[in-house]
Amino acid sequence: MKLSKPIAEKVTKEMMKVIPYNINLMDEKGLIIGSGDKKRIGILHKGATKVIATKSINEIYTEGDGMKPGVNEPIIVNGEIIGVIGITGDPDEVRPFSKLVGATAKLLIEQETINKKAQNDRIKRETFYHELSYRKTSYDEEFLQQGKMYGIDLTRNCQAILIKGNLHSKDIKAFFDRLRHYSTIDNSRRVLFITEHSSFEEVITYLLDRKEIEKVAIGEKEEFAALSLEQAADALTVGVKIKPSEKIYYYHHLRLFIDLASDHRDYPSNVLSVLEGSGNNQELFHTLQIYVEENGDINQTAKKLKIHRNTLNYRLEKIGDLTGKNPKVILELFELICSIIWYK
Repeated sequence: MKLSKPIAEKVTKEMMKVIPYNINLMDEKGLIIGSGDKKRIGILHKGATKVIATKSINEIYTEGDGMKPGVNEPIIVNGEIIGVIGITGDPDEVRPFSKLVGATAKLLIEQETINKKAQNDRIKRETFYHELSYRKTSYDEEFLQQGKMYGIDLTRNCQAILIKGNLHSKDIKAFFDRLRHYSTIDNSRRVLFITEHSSFEEVITYLLDRKEIEKVAIGEKEEFAALSLEQAADALTVGVKIKPSEKIYYYHHLRLFIDLASDHRDYPSNVLSVLEGSGNNQELFHTLQIYVEENGDINQTAKKLKIHRNTLNYRLEKIGDLTGKNPKVILELFELICSIIWYK
């Protein structure tokens, strides 16, 4: 433990509100780090150096040799002097206050130590789950034991659930704190790791019921959590393109399209690129997405888009004219689906 400058300043400030004497707090070397007289901060306190040397209370009754009357008492923690309290005044009058200031300083030091430990524990935990999110090499014994300490059994296959939405509400924070095994990717995305698969359905049901959650993407059960997270990320990327209205995407449902997207990531002649200059590309693009999502059902597509079916047919014809691919012809529609996936 150490008497820090912020604690020394806090103790002197608060104590001098109730104690009618000047208070000095010195570090383990005798330097004044907190004082009612700000001009004295940084100065070596002679009375404190004597206390540190003798490891005992030093009471001064007469002024002299650069020292004023008062009580200088060591702050001892675990048998070590971590600082010295100095209260200026008649020793018989200020002696009781010295004990009060010392007790206050010790309480604040203990609280600071607890806070630092909690912060260090949080950083270690975040570092562990960050590594779990990206590590694709075998987990060594140390890493497995670290996981065990956090309550996750990495000898079992792990499944990643990628969650996108407003993750800052009180209920959502409580949900993640209860499950514990998660890593924050950015302000709106967080990945949850599941090895106890009996809780999977309960977790999914909760997420789908929450209005704060926009999208949920789920990878497969894998030996390495990072692989499952990659799958979930791919499912989210492709899912929002071909099923924009859905809230949940499973990797195994979208694997064919994910593979297509991966194999043709740099495909040079995307047929949908012609929509960029049409002036209403977003409207036509969204219409095509919903048409695909509704399996080419004209009535359902028009209903979801809240337009007349004649308007929908006009838009589909316009897409056909611009791209050269008729959405009502199954093979040409498949080309359009591929183009949606490859569309940047």
